[in-house]
Amino acid sequence: MRTTTNNKGFTLVEIILVIVLIGILGTIIIPKFAGQTDKAVIAATKANIESIRSAIRLYQSNNDGALPADLTALVTTYLSELPEETITPSATVKAANDGAGGWVYNATTGEMSVNLAGNDASGDAYASY
Repeated sequence: MRTTTNNKGFTLVEIILVIVLIGILGTIIIPKFAGQTDKAVIAATKANIESIRSAIRLYQSNNDGALPADLTALVTTYLSELPEETITPSATVKAANDGAGGWVYNATTGEMSVNLAGNDASGDAYASY
């Protein structure tokens, strides 16, 4: 009488080989995505400032060219809430750039900028966004 055994499964060598391959792929892939977080934060800040600028233009068109006295005048009608500057993150609004984060709004000219000193990784000044 002949007995057959079914040895199904993975050997220890095969499991170790798979673990090593996953480790090698991880060391190749992870550094490529490491800098993406900073780029996403900067992109979100740029999108938020453009939303505020669009709301200011809408306010002007609906109010015979008058600029809002402050950005809170845009909330509820033109914006659901004042977006944050996501680099620091802060939604504070100042009249002059002191580098503390948030936004700078000039009610006389209607100009908006980011209240940060320095440059991003691309060399662009934060205040130029």
